Amino acid sequence: MKVCAVTGPGIRLVAALGFFVGMAMTVRAADESLQRQAAFQQAVAAVDQSIVRIETVGGVDLIGETLTSSAPTTGCVVRADGYIMTSRFNFLSNPSSVIVTLFDGRRFAAQVVSSDLSRMVTLLKIPAQDLTPLVPVPPKEVRVGQWALALGRTFDPKFPNVSAGIVSAVNRVWGRALQTDAKTSPVNYGGPLIDLTGRCLGVIVPLSPDAQGETAGVEWYDSGIGFAVPLTDILNVLPRLIAGETLKPGLMGLGFEDRGPVSGEAQVIRVRPESPADQAGLLVDDVITACNGQTIARLNDLKHLLGSMYAEDVVHLKVRRGDQTLEKELTLIDSLKAFQFPYLGVLPDRRIPEHPQGLAVRGVIPGSPAEQAGLKAGDLIQQAAHEAVHSREELARQVWRLHVEESLPLEIDRQGKRESISATLAALPAEPTGKLELAAIPRPERPVEAKAGRFNEKLPDDGLSFWVYVPENYRPDYRWGMLVWLHPTGDPLESEALRVWSSVCQSRGLILVGPRTPDVSGWSAEQQEPVKQVMDWVQDRYQIDPARVVVMGKESSAPFASQVAFKYRDLVRGLLILGAPLRVVPPDVDPDFPLEMVFVSAPDSPVHRQVARVVQILLKMNFPAWVIEDPQSMEEAFPAETVSRLAVWLDSLDRL
Repeated sequence: MKVCAVTGPGIRLVAALGFFVGMAMTVRAADESLQRQAAFQQAVAAVDQSIVRIETVGGVDLIGETLTSSAPTTGCVVRADGYIMTSRFNFLSNPSSVIVTLFDGRRFAAQVVSSDLSRMVTLLKIPAQDLTPLVPVPPKEVRVGQWALALGRTFDPKFPNVSAGIVSAVNRVWGRALQTDAKTSPVNYGGPLIDLTGRCLGVIVPLSPDAQGETAGVEWYDSGIGFAVPLTDILNVLPRLIAGETLKPGLMGLGFEDRGPVSGEAQVIRVRPESPADQAGLLVDDVITACNGQTIARLNDLKHLLGSMYAEDVVHLKVRRGDQTLEKELTLIDSLKAFQFPYLGVLPDRRIPEHPQGLAVRGVIPGSPAEQAGLKAGDLIQQAAHEAVHSREELARQVWRLHVEESLPLEIDRQGKRESISATLAALPAEPTGKLELAAIPRPERPVEAKAGRFNEKLPDDGLSFWVYVPENYRPDYRWGMLVWLHPTGDPLESEALRVWSSVCQSRGLILVGPRTPDVSGWSAEQQEPVKQVMDWVQDRYQIDPARVVVMGKESSAPFASQVAFKYRDLVRGLLILGAPLRVVPPDVDPDFPLEMVFVSAPDSPVHRQVARVVQILLKMNFPAWVIEDPQSMEEAFPAETVSRLAVWLDSLDRL
């Protein structure tokens, strides 16, 4: 076949038209880019006089595992008479002095007036007048998808630094913030997020919808996930802040079964003693149907409403109790009486699946309320507090609804005979009491598909490497604990850990996991998520008991181990620290996520006094915590007597 090129006036005309259309589109795109650039520049110029540079001097260097900021950061003028708003993160170090530099170069010593601990902002005052405050964007004009510019005054005090993005969500972090994909980091924390008219959408702060604490959300800097507290919300409480009032999140003292986005009704499963909810007469099983005049269809509706409220705010509730609708009024407070875990003294059976007619009792702890009530190993608990029980989780829900010294009625099956008994709950002991009999796990009758023995693995995409020891008697029809060994700097002690702990793993039903830090200087905050991914890897492949997941650190790795345990409190149930005190501030005791702690130190070691003091503080906070004093812990990584005691503790973490 012969192919001929066809040409002519018509073809040339079409080509010419195509060329001019393409040129027109290119010119139009360039023009739009220039217009957008001009709009950005005009918006920044409009707020330039309202952005200040903040420098701090003195203070502590570390908050937990997070370095505090010592470099210049940013603030916003919110009132003409010298009031400056900034991020509380910039002041976590408690600096001895603060210097504010205005857009025109004038410098002032600043006074810290107060803070909002819910929205994590801090108010400063400088002796200046006739400043230019930010103009807020009314909430009804904020739209998802609109342009948003994140500004700071750090790199060059004469010109703001700019990061462009959009408003990616509103009413985030339980109604406290809007979200942007503009880059946010310590260089613009405290700076304004503005629209293209130069009005302020909000003040940039690190926040997290999941975690709590002074540094929550900092790990997301420059990630495309940033938050800003709406300026309108700040201005609403500005008079209280100017008066020197420290604003704190408001608490009711209610517990709910929180399943995230799929949570159903706001049904109460726990009322904290002496809390506002307790004093208002709310009871377990009440369902909150309205709050401050707004309908509550799901638990998340209530969390959004309460998320933006402060201590001392008054809450009006409608509550469904059986066939009745009740109205309750309560005043939120900033702290609750420390929760104390009630304790029955039952060791649940670990076989899978559970008994279809109830929860089988593996053992009863000597001297416990369960033993005093007459429970015995082999009993089948069918009801607790008149509710059917088929699993450890269902029994825990009924036990933790009650308070210490309250009675728990039980219906049990004992060798085919049904009996009713009642146990008076006690406080959960800080350490195991009595000797726990070994619940030997028989070897599987047939080979199992799961990999056993000691082997090396690595997370995908060049992720963290780790080693795993799975006992040869592993079988997937039993629940197994998981012990995560976070090695100290230098010698990872892999062979020693395996030698000492392998027999414990076999006898007590544990899987040993050893992540390896890629950094010779030790663990860093950036490796918390990869360690969590290692734990997820194990859970995806083996039958892991959620009540027996423990993180263990030694000496230099102890702070990192603590950080992992506290950050992923929905996963970790035990923290084991060898040869070091606790250097990370623990969260409050959470009834939904119990956490027990054990410390090992030599009586003559330099850290022993610190360890003893930390344990006393934890006990006052109602954390189950205790210390093993072992002189050999200075000479050996894992002394035999200590390991023997720890084995009992690891085996008893699922006790109720």
